[in-house]
Amino acid sequence: MQRLHGPGDDLFDTILPEAFKKLPAELEQVDKLLDDPEVTAPFIKDFQTFNGRPGVPVATYLRLMYLKFRYKLGYETLVQEVSDSIAWRQFCGIGFTQKVPDSTALIKLTHKYGDRTVDALHQSIIRGRKLRVDTTVIAADIHYPTDASVLRDGLKKLRDTVKRIPKSGMRIGRSLKKVKELNFSITNLLRNKAKRTGEKIKTLNRRIITLVRTVLQKASKFSALKNVRETAALVGKVADQSEERMSGEKPEDRIVSIADPGARPIVKGKLDKPVEFGRVALLAQDASGYVTQYEVHQGNPSDAGMVDTLLDRHQEQFPGALRQIATDTGFSSELNVEKLACSGVTKVGIPCKGRPSREQLEKQRRPWFKALRRFRAGIEACIRFLDRKFGMKRSMFRGNMGTAIWVGWSVIAANLYRYAKLG
Repeated sequence: MQRLHGPGDDLFDTILPEAFKKLPAELEQVDKLLDDPEVTAPFIKDFQTFNGRPGVPVATYLRLMYLKFRYKLGYETLVQEVSDSIAWRQFCGIGFTQKVPDSTALIKLTHKYGDRTVDALHQSIIRGRKLRVDTTVIAADIHYPTDASVLRDGLKKLRDTVKRIPKSGMRIGRSLKKVKELNFSITNLLRNKAKRTGEKIKTLNRRIITLVRTVLQKASKFSALKNVRETAALVGKVADQSEERMSGEKPEDRIVSIADPGARPIVKGKLDKPVEFGRVALLAQDASGYVTQYEVHQGNPSDAGMVDTLLDRHQEQFPGALRQIATDTGFSSELNVEKLACSGVTKVGIPCKGRPSREQLEKQRRPWFKALRRFRAGIEACIRFLDRKFGMKRSMFRGNMGTAIWVGWSVIAANLYRYAKLG
């Protein structure tokens, strides 16, 4: 059964001195905003139930998740910290003698509510005529992938899946051990700068692929089982792409993790990180500093192709409000400039790609365009702020939906933090 609020103060809370009941200034402001009925409306609309045991109150869940992302805490650490703090108990509406919700309950609720509810919650909190937009990579929680290491992970998952089948009679342990030894040999060869190292590594990779395909052939007798079939198909695809890479081809939609199959290699041209592994997130921030939009995209789509969705969502949130927009060159295209102009945007601060024409150069020299370019630089600071303060850079939730939830809560926590500080 869903509850909006907890049972309220218990006997111990009524005898607490007033000094202990006063919340810190930041939490007091956040508490006022989260009390708005519009904030809990998405949860009532889709998840209101009247049967079963009382669940975690929505008000308590929202405040616990704010604390989690505000202070970059794990679920278990969050529960422990709230249990030990009178101020945090007061903020979350948990009496001193009441039990803090278990970490597993919070994890299940986060996945139950999903990314759509988080997005609806975000829209109910934010306050926009002037936008700055940019994209960033959200790293997946995976190790650095090589073809051999991903195949090893796939074989390990297949072994664990088959082990759960009673009396299967299939043993993968020896093959897995051999693949691990070959992986270790490849690691040692990579440290060696000899000229023939590349050929030796290819030979070892082929041996790994042969071992994996032998195991997949044996596992085919369990293809009627969904878990085995899906895992085997994933491992088989990794083996195929490994062969493509060794033959000099570039596989499309390359899988870089068995644990998070949706993660992709992303090249953004950074010197310190030539290739990152995860997903691309689009962020839009208004002039007051609130992040008004966020979107998570699988792979590495073109920035220019995201403008349509950006305009539609902003029009839905703030009808007719957008007047100025500033982005980097990646969003530049004649079609996008025309669409923005047709949507009522009077000042478009998007520099053109390549060598500008005389007309474009004249436009880029105007004071308003230069002001928008300076304004756009602030989105870089916003992204770094979200990475540093709220842990947005690396998603600890796996999958496309998990990453969208992670980014959504990071953005919500940042907006609530800004509201508490600036009002």
